[in-house]
Amino acid sequence: MSRGPLFPARVSIAWPRIVVLLVLGTAFAAIDLRAGIGPHDEGLMLQWGHRIAAGEWPYRDFWCNYLPGQPVLQAVLGDSLVTWRVVRAVTGAVAALLAYLLVRREAGDDRWALGAWLAVAAALAWPLTPGPNASAVALAFGALLAAGGRRNLAVLAGALAGLAFLFRPEVGLAAAVGAALLARRDRHQVGRLALTAAGVALAGMLPFLLVAPGDFLGQTFGFAGQQDLQRLPLPLNPHTADPNKVLERLFPALLVVATAVWAFAALRRRRGLALVPLVAVGLAYLLARTDEFHLVPLAAVVAVGLGIAAAHEPSRALRLALAAGLALIVAHGADRQLGHLTDGAQMSEINLPTAGGTRTGRDDADALARLAAAVNRRSRPGDPILSAPPRYDRVRVGDTLLYTLLDRTNPTRYDVVQPGIVTTAKVQREMIDDLQRSGTRLVVRWEAPVARTPEPNGSGRSSGVFLLDRYIDGRFRRVGRFGDYALLERR
Repeated sequence: MSRGPLFPARVSIAWPRIVVLLVLGTAFAAIDLRAGIGPHDEGLMLQWGHRIAAGEWPYRDFWCNYLPGQPVLQAVLGDSLVTWRVVRAVTGAVAALLAYLLVRREAGDDRWALGAWLAVAAALAWPLTPGPNASAVALAFGALLAAGGRRNLAVLAGALAGLAFLFRPEVGLAAAVGAALLARRDRHQVGRLALTAAGVALAGMLPFLLVAPGDFLGQTFGFAGQQDLQRLPLPLNPHTADPNKVLERLFPALLVVATAVWAFAALRRRRGLALVPLVAVGLAYLLARTDEFHLVPLAAVVAVGLGIAAAHEPSRALRLALAAGLALIVAHGADRQLGHLTDGAQMSEINLPTAGGTRTGRDDADALARLAAAVNRRSRPGDPILSAPPRYDRVRVGDTLLYTLLDRTNPTRYDVVQPGIVTTAKVQREMIDDLQRSGTRLVVRWEAPVARTPEPNGSGRSSGVFLLDRYIDGRFRRVGRFGDYALLERR
């Protein structure tokens, strides 16, 4: 087996081991698969998938700040709350398996390869959201694995990086650069890789560019100008004596430290440098908003880097520090899965045909059942309703999942309830026109604490635009309150 400066050309692993790792990774991610719901993130992807399956075009017919990869995949998966969770669990397990193969190929040491596999499986097991992170990471790992080996795999590496771009553009670009670093000794191979990546990415975007070029570019790449409104600082104080909460609170900062340790070891030994672009975009993504959703890509990529660096590190002290970073990622993932299992035991099944047996807090499950009964009395399946936050001048997050759970449509093109979008006068006027034109009879105000409590960022400040709130208050009256949900009917 020939060895290059970054990764060797190929690695041979017995198929039974691959199957076992894939099954174990999936089983770990799928622990209590039906426990918990995601009002914003889960609801957004299900709603976008539903719209696409019904014939609507993203960007032109509804506002969408993601590239088409994940919404189109969700359209294929359907409206089930369970189907996408199974696919997401398998996706995380595939990414963990590819991480194992990457480290095994570089290090030739099963111990560090298994450590990286476990860490990536833990990093991608929670939160089990239908967002594009896990898909992009798995495709990026596949691109790195295909690159640097036999010449005919350069096209495969480029294709996987191009597909990753359609899920998360920065991850796809970083994967292409990393794969090119692996193949850099053969300029023809680098050229094929780059052309294939660009071709796949462009082919995936082309239909949407042709249908609505301005909307597509403005809503996806242009959305970067609004993201500062949701920036969160790096938490450095746990504000709790609970050991589990301390780890959860400080993990983003500890992950940044582990990244710095990896960078020092990688540059010192010049091993695993093809991961630098992916680590860089993962770090930027985390620092843009330090919550549990934004740490996932960095945790997965750094786990691979830590395994590679540790396998080649002669210094015992530094090797222990690298191992500690891997252990930290594993501990955090295991802690979150244990908490998920514990919380799930206290949940109740949502008694709605659209819920697929998923569970939520007992009070919330009861409130949703009573809300659905009231909505059914006052409207028909498929009728439009508006799922609204507590107020539209200051928005933190919305409950888009209500459209799926209540089997109702959104009369507006804005499923995204985010600051800088629905807090503007232009969008609120458009939404008012949609409500009037559609004759929407019902509005549900989601007034859960997570929606009402402002964050310490731009989203916590009022935009000063009250057009939509005044319209709702003037044209609708409250006819029921069900837990966190206030039902309003047109006067």
